[in-house]
Amino acid sequence: MYSKWWHQSVVYQIYPRSFYDSNNDGVGDLRGVIEKLDYFKELGIDVIWLSPVYKSPMDDNGYDISDYKGIAEQFGSMEDMDVLIQEADKIGIKIVMDLVINHTSDEHAWFMESKSSRENPKRDWYIWRDGKENGEPPNNLRSIFGGACWEYDETTQQYFFHSFSKRQPDLNWENPDVRNELYKMVNWWLDKGIGGFRVDAITFIKKPDEFKDLPADAYDGRVLVKPNHPGIGKYLSELNQETFSKYDIFTVAEAPGVTLDELPTFVGEDGYFDMLIQFDHVDLDLGEEGKWYKPKKWDLIDFKKAISNNQKAIQDNGWTALYLENHDQPRSIDRFIPEEDRGPAAGKMLATLYFFLKGTPFIYQGQEIGMTNVKYSSISEYDDIASIDQYQSALEEGYTEQEALSYIHKRSRDNSRTPMQWNDQINGGFTKGEPWLKTNSNYSFVNVNNNLKDTQSLFYYYKKLINLRKNSSYADIFTYGEFKEVMEEHPQVFAYTRTLQDKEVLVVASFSNEEVSIPLEKEARGVIISNYEDSTENLRSFILRPYESVVYDIK
Repeated sequence: MYSKWWHQSVVYQIYPRSFYDSNNDGVGDLRGVIEKLDYFKELGIDVIWLSPVYKSPMDDNGYDISDYKGIAEQFGSMEDMDVLIQEADKIGIKIVMDLVINHTSDEHAWFMESKSSRENPKRDWYIWRDGKENGEPPNNLRSIFGGACWEYDETTQQYFFHSFSKRQPDLNWENPDVRNELYKMVNWWLDKGIGGFRVDAITFIKKPDEFKDLPADAYDGRVLVKPNHPGIGKYLSELNQETFSKYDIFTVAEAPGVTLDELPTFVGEDGYFDMLIQFDHVDLDLGEEGKWYKPKKWDLIDFKKAISNNQKAIQDNGWTALYLENHDQPRSIDRFIPEEDRGPAAGKMLATLYFFLKGTPFIYQGQEIGMTNVKYSSISEYDDIASIDQYQSALEEGYTEQEALSYIHKRSRDNSRTPMQWNDQINGGFTKGEPWLKTNSNYSFVNVNNNLKDTQSLFYYYKKLINLRKNSSYADIFTYGEFKEVMEEHPQVFAYTRTLQDKEVLVVASFSNEEVSIPLEKEARGVIISNYEDSTENLRSFILRPYESVVYDIK
């Protein structure tokens, strides 16, 4: 197995708007991140992934970029960005940026030129088409955020294409001038010394060869815009060759539509990227056409299969991002644990389960202190455009306001975007001003200060997990050991082994609120870590207590 510096790294994702507000204007900023660098040093992570801080009108919280080489004023300045990179480097932490190159903001200078006239030199930098004879959009594709993929421009009397918001027009990757300009921008950032990129929605860059109406049963019963069209490899290979491969960095791609069979091509030793963000295990409940209000039923075996299939696909050649939550997902403790059972034990169990899989672990801000979903009382309190669209769609299909809101509570992206809870002071210590998004009301007891005062807290448990992966005698086996799921059909326990040469460890995690008896096929030599202080060490058959997790050194 080839070895890279990021194989034993642990990544911490920051959503800057919500992390820490240094100037009390209600919005988190880069100076706020700089002020909290000691917090990351204490936790032990060595990579920070920043969600977008580029100049943007913030239609989609920064994923609509109006200037790739500018910092949004609410986050600070380019000088602040340079200071963050330098100060983080001094304590061994690399900064990874979000890279959004499928689309720009409709306020980007490129698009402003493109829409100014049909004859403008940058007209072909975006995707423009005539409507049908009756004036309707060119075809019936729906955007990810709802509505048509096409927006009509009165000035030039054509439609432009957008996979996401209508304020996020897609770039035309067929145009080499577009690609070359993007490559120059990527290298400009890498020359600043950042540690890599999280590459956003990259499998959407290749469009269909022609835009025609699709039957209602196309794309698994959906007419949503489709990612990962044939021919995308040409662009991904060129992107890698012209930028990433020239630097000692890592890239993690958000790549919807990539099948397990394709993983080696995308993330093998000579792949387009170093790792992918897979969705199978977090989209188990995603309903028809992506409707939150028509969720699918799933159980632990479905979850285990999603994880295990991904692990098997990268076993011999590949890598993956290990995560349970991020800025687009609800909080993991709410998603995977019944409300009455949520607490430190369950949080530690989930952490144990995913931290020792093959791949690079990602911690999302607040996950390490047990932050939870928020239940706002009205849709007016939500900011997320996807949540608002889902709510309106549910109402249009006949759901009551209360029913529609209940699904938003479970799935909203704002669940993970509420301000970081630092202490029990107003707004959880995030800001002394009016926060851009209402703070979760449980900040008085779920916060950083409380975690730091309790040596048995979730924070210190994550710190132990990080140390085991990076600095212990088990670091190699946790990094490069072969994965094998055991007890595949057990309805309450997720268990797997990692094996490297003559070493073997067993990870067991109970998803039950009752005691569960499981067999050990091999004798345990000792406990490496457990979320219970008194876990047994030498029984061939033993009882797992509610939400107990144990990592065994076995013979």
